[in-house]
Amino acid sequence: MAADKARFYMEQSLPELQELKKKKIFTEKEISDVVKKRNQFELRVNASGCNAQDYIRYLEFEINLDQLRKKRIKRLGVKLNRNASSGQRRIFFILDRATQKFYGEQVLWMQYIEYARKEKAGKILNKALMNVLRLHPTEPQFWIFAASCAIEDNMDITEGRSYLQRGLRFSKASRVLWVEYAKLEMVFIAKVLARRELLGIDAPTVDEYGVEEDEEGNIKLPQISAEDIDPSIKKDHSLDTEALENIEANPALNGAIALAIFDSAVKEIPNDVQFAEDFFNVFARFGHLRCAMKILEHVITYSQEVAPTAPQTLSMCVKLPLIGADPTEPTFPSFLRTAISRMAEVVKAATTKAPLYASFIKSMVDIATLQEVDSDIRKVATSMALKYFRQAEEQGETTAETYLYFAELCGKSSINGVDTKGALERGVSKYPNHDKLQALASRVRSPEGAILRKSTFL
Repeated sequence: MAADKARFYMEQSLPELQELKKKKIFTEKEISDVVKKRNQFELRVNASGCNAQDYIRYLEFEINLDQLRKKRIKRLGVKLNRNASSGQRRIFFILDRATQKFYGEQVLWMQYIEYARKEKAGKILNKALMNVLRLHPTEPQFWIFAASCAIEDNMDITEGRSYLQRGLRFSKASRVLWVEYAKLEMVFIAKVLARRELLGIDAPTVDEYGVEEDEEGNIKLPQISAEDIDPSIKKDHSLDTEALENIEANPALNGAIALAIFDSAVKEIPNDVQFAEDFFNVFARFGHLRCAMKILEHVITYSQEVAPTAPQTLSMCVKLPLIGADPTEPTFPSFLRTAISRMAEVVKAATTKAPLYASFIKSMVDIATLQEVDSDIRKVATSMALKYFRQAEEQGETTAETYLYFAELCGKSSINGVDTKGALERGVSKYPNHDKLQALASRVRSPEGAILRKSTFL
């Protein structure tokens, strides 16, 4: 039975292989190797004891073969008939067979929809998404993938929002779905405001009796509308023009939806300050928006009610002044000063200080390694990072990330009197299973790292 199926599928691929041989895309030996390999895979996947890994290996072979075929066709500049260019169809056929046989294997489904998206096969992608969402409605990764396709590929934010809302109906306790939903709404606000700015909707208005001059110093004449000439003409009040023209009067552009999502999320997953910090980190990426500060303060207020002395809550309070602040602006030193003073206060009240130290050191390293920032600001940020790194080590409140941030600071800044190698060795001894830390320590130990240690480290 398995041999008959394998023979049937192999016969279907003969026209393709003959054309590839005729156009000298592959040699006769290569064609023979392909036939042999395909036959082995077909016998394996049609056998009664096959598993999902057999299909994954088969797909890996066919995808690599198809990529090689495309490169050779491009290099040789030949044209093939429909039979010889069916590599993509063959891969989709194998994916169909794999997902029908192992419909519970999420890895196969993810490979299916990722390949369809990569190949821009819209109809096949939509069909695969419909099937996987029907079979796995409680898996957040598929709803997020579907929303991503709708927004990024189809430019349809309404469809993306619909996918996430449907996903939340099945998985109300999914943290990642709630956070992605909030992120989508913030992206929507950012895009709308960017479009308004591009169209000049948010341009500053001139006083009715003010005088404007052009570049040559000539007085600009006021703009006269038909309503000014004929007052009997009335405006159309069927539209809420105030909401369109004034952001403050538009709840959607003022962060009301993002706030509602956060409030609904913390009701489903209550008393979890880490969950609140996940929202905070998403909202912080949009610190340049007018509504961002109000949303961030709302998250902090909730966190202070739930866990006032938790390191996540205190870390959010410290980072708040720096969010949305431009390090190149003259007002930035005051924001930095506020963050430093807050850190000095909250570190005394923290129950667990390690995450707080790591978060603050990262913020300081990010500022200290910016080349466009004033040198005095970089010196202050470097000083604060080193101060709290030493303090964290003295108190035994370090994390693996703390050592990584410290190494990043030393690698990008010229700092004298700092034993980077010794610090990394201490970090490795404390966190022996951390791969990044181990790799960084090995690099510093190597002869190539000696020059780096000499120039920036002692």
